[in-house]
Amino acid sequence: MKLVIILLSVIIAMSISSLILNQLKECEKSDTGIEICYWKLSYRRKFIRTLWLIPIGIILVFCFHITFQSTIWTFLVAAGFTIMLLVQAMYNYKKWKTTTE
Repeated sequence: MKLVIILLSVIIAMSISSLILNQLKECEKSDTGIEICYWKLSYRRKFIRTLWLIPIGIILVFCFHITFQSTIWTFLVAAGFTIMLLVQAMYNYKKWKTTTE
C-alpha cells in the first residue's frame, strides 16, 4: 500500500512539474534579482543555486544520520545527494558556457 502511495505521489509531482515546465519554457530567463521559480532562472543562476545546495545537503545528511543512526543508509543518502548535485552542477555549468558563447 505504501509503495502505491509513493508511486502515485511521484507521478503527480512529475505531471505537475511537466505542466509548469511546458508553460514556462518560452518565458524570459532572469539573471538578476530574487527569483523563486527555478525554471525562470538563467543557467548561470541555476549553477549558483546548485552550489548553494551543497551546504544544505551536508546538513540534511547529518540530520538524517542523527535521526536514524544508520551508517549504511547515511552513506547511501550522502552518495545520492552527491551524485545528484554533481550531475546538476555539471549540466548547468555546461549549458551556461554554451549559451554565453
